[in-house]
Amino acid sequence: MQTQIGVGVLSLPSDLHQVAKQDGWISLAIAGAVLPVILFCLFLIGKQFPDSTFEQMTEKLFSKWGGRVFSFLYILYFSSVAALIILLFGRMISLWVLPNTPFWAIALCMVIVGLYLANGGLLVLARFYTMVSGLLPVLIILTLFSFQEVHLMYLMPIGESGISKIFEGASEAMLSFFGFFVSLVIFSEVEGKPRQKFIIILLAHFFTFFFYMITLLVSYTFFSTTELSLVPEPLLYMLKSFELPFVARIDLFFISVWFVSVATSYTTYLYIASLGLKQLFRTKSIKVFNLVISLFVYAFTLLIGFDVAKVDRHANVVVYGGYIFSFTIPIVMVVIILVMKPFQKRKEEAS
Repeated sequence: MQTQIGVGVLSLPSDLHQVAKQDGWISLAIAGAVLPVILFCLFLIGKQFPDSTFEQMTEKLFSKWGGRVFSFLYILYFSSVAALIILLFGRMISLWVLPNTPFWAIALCMVIVGLYLANGGLLVLARFYTMVSGLLPVLIILTLFSFQEVHLMYLMPIGESGISKIFEGASEAMLSFFGFFVSLVIFSEVEGKPRQKFIIILLAHFFTFFFYMITLLVSYTFFSTTELSLVPEPLLYMLKSFELPFVARIDLFFISVWFVSVATSYTTYLYIASLGLKQLFRTKSIKVFNLVISLFVYAFTLLIGFDVAKVDRHANVVVYGGYIFSFTIPIVMVVIILVMKPFQKRKEEAS
């Protein structure tokens, strides 16, 4: 949950509107309903190898060297996502809060925070994420300010975009849920039976879906279709129009809370990339790899900075990589498990 809700929540309404217009909420509903199928695939993989690390799972399914190649590719993918989070975070902070602050300073703040948290280990991350989860209801409450200006007519006519555009929007909406793959990477590290873990994964997914749907409906009923075409971060522009007796700029208050969600999302990708290196090199300490990944990500983001064209190109690479590593490969792994199962039963019966 803390990995999924991150930097993309501010631009999600605009991204879906570009594809499916006012029917973007239907696209999100379709994506939210389809994703549990992939989560069930991850559950089947974790259930098959309940005590194995992710690197061991890939070795058992793709052979020793094939598994190591896949593990290394996943490390690159996780590092690329971490870099994209910093790039998008830096651009958002520069546009809304610190326009004169250089990118290297903004990125360095996130890198230091992520490195500090990741060095604490999985248990510390779990406790911290549980604590800051209390901030998510604050974000929901802030978005509900717009209900005094709701115009349900902006959602009409339902289905005008057409089935093809709605399903294309559903494909776009899938991107906002990409953080779910972390559940497989740490499946063996978490206590509990596989079935219990799967229930928690589903609950986290549906909370994320609920949070996204609220932000989407709030944006779509506050701005007209024409206005949404011109507003890149509708949630922030909406909050900027309201005031509280003790908070003059609610949008800046929202960003300060949103920063925590971005930090947790970035830290998770940093940690699982470092965990992959630790498992690959068979070492006991992860702190060295946390530093290596942090320096790699920081150096990479400095090469791109605020260059919008380069950020978009990197984002496209991460998106295509997400479809491969988060959707395609897990399905292939499940197919291999199902094919291998009869042979394993015969082998067990023979022994």
